[in-house]
Amino acid sequence: MSTRPLSPGSTLLVDLDGVVADQLPRLVTHLNEEFSLGVSPSDIDEWSYEHPAIDGHIGDVITELMTERPEWYFGGMDPTPGVADALGALREEYHIEIATHRVPETHDVSKAWLDEHGVPYDEFHEEVPRDKGEVPGDALIDDYHTNVANALDAGKAGFLMRQPYSDPAACDGAHVVESWDDVRNLLGV
Repeated sequence: MSTRPLSPGSTLLVDLDGVVADQLPRLVTHLNEEFSLGVSPSDIDEWSYEHPAIDGHIGDVITELMTERPEWYFGGMDPTPGVADALGALREEYHIEIATHRVPETHDVSKAWLDEHGVPYDEFHEEVPRDKGEVPGDALIDDYHTNVANALDAGKAGFLMRQPYSDPAACDGAHVVESWDDVRNLLGV
């Protein structure tokens, strides 16, 4: 009997920011340059992170960067360590689909970044509902606990890629992973 949480041939939905792309360093660069905050990636410990110098919370800043400076923001992100090799190995046994909440107008930038960094995938979802559990597939790898909880509620396997703002307690039953090596080990590839 297999101990894998996902059978070979299954569809693995994969988020971009915080999972495939390391967005916190780029976000922090913007916060420090634009607002002179002096923050580090580990300071962004809640998705609703707020600072008096920011009008709104971190999600508002990210939305602004996505719409006004997508090439700078997305193009300047580094891949998460090991992601290209891991997805290449996983793709031999699983169908890999990108499911991101990036605004659709930035998908060309996102696809170019994936190609530039040699990150393999089979499909890129052009429209992703707020509830990622509604996206057809068998499992979700995401850094945001609510997305993983939605996937679990929909009967999918859930993998929470830990980030400073991730809350594993909010998605009970998820496989909490620290790296792409952890994902590979869980899936036996």
